[in-house]
Amino acid sequence: MAGHGIPTTVDDVTADWLTASLRDAGALGDGTVASFSSELIGQGVGLMGILHRLRPNYDGKPGPETVVLKTPVEHEMTRFVARTFQFYGKEVEFYRTAAARSPLATPRCLASAHDPETDDFVLLLEDLGDAEVHSQLDGCPVEVAETAVRAIAGHHAEFWESPLFTDELSWVPFGWDPPMPQGVQQGVSTAWEPFLASFGDRVDDRIRAIGERFPLVVEEMMTFPERQTTLAHGDFRLDNLFFRPGPEVVAIDWQICVRTVGAYDLGYFLSQSLTTEDRRAHEERLLEAYRDTLADSGIDYPVNQLLEDYRRTALFCLCYPIQAGGSVELVNDRAVELVGQMLDRVVAAIHDLDAGELLP
Repeated sequence: MAGHGIPTTVDDVTADWLTASLRDAGALGDGTVASFSSELIGQGVGLMGILHRLRPNYDGKPGPETVVLKTPVEHEMTRFVARTFQFYGKEVEFYRTAAARSPLATPRCLASAHDPETDDFVLLLEDLGDAEVHSQLDGCPVEVAETAVRAIAGHHAEFWESPLFTDELSWVPFGWDPPMPQGVQQGVSTAWEPFLASFGDRVDDRIRAIGERFPLVVEEMMTFPERQTTLAHGDFRLDNLFFRPGPEVVAIDWQICVRTVGAYDLGYFLSQSLTTEDRRAHEERLLEAYRDTLADSGIDYPVNQLLEDYRRTALFCLCYPIQAGGSVELVNDRAVELVGQMLDRVVAAIHDLDAGELLP
């Protein structure tokens, strides 16, 4: 364990640390963790963090049968991306200050720590292994998509223009605050050529032109002036969602959360988690479901504003497959295929929505 006391790999975790963490969280009484086993999970899904399922062996009264440990990646370029966007610190702060306020379920956080100097962090989370999952590669079933859309709308309503952004949630940056635009600019510029080397055969001339101009107009694309804002998940896609009876949507991976327009999460989800065919067939209905859910909380998101913000988001979301495909370590074949699917779907959305006309 490093000098700051944070276990930064599974090898740093000790039975004593697990015992103390579970007791502090109220998840373990007088028992102790005598030992534990671990298995790597979520490869190619949690690209910015390493996930292990821990199975403690207890002396005395037991605690949770399994828990999930999240620690930093080791790949230096990926760590650079995480530091630039403050991913690790933001996720820790989310669980500390915002998770309990949201109607959108999140895994119970049993332990959290972040060292700003080294950007090391650790999260010990409830294991969601019993929940239902759907593969983003296959695309989100339409009925599940509506459940997810209504769930994120309920979350957005809770934080819509919230006064908490001036105190408890003051750590949440606007999506256009430095270093966000500068980080995207550098990330896309750095990743562009490696991305083309790996995925260029999937990029037509119009998208290539957008990608080449992208770094020059990032700040304008990320800024939504005179719009009402909320706490956006920032990575609201199918691989980050679990489903329980109810239905209940449980969202993980809050490291990209920012304060921006609600259409950001909506556009990101629909453009990259649904198959192109399903998005085209059900897009209008899902946008209306989002507006209706906000309206249930007394929030009016005018149709023309929602559509413009949605289209701008689809255009901006091109940066994700570019950066993931050109600068993030793709740990296995599934990760490579996932980036390719995200790219194909967002390219189709940009064309279908004529979003390229919104490029500054």
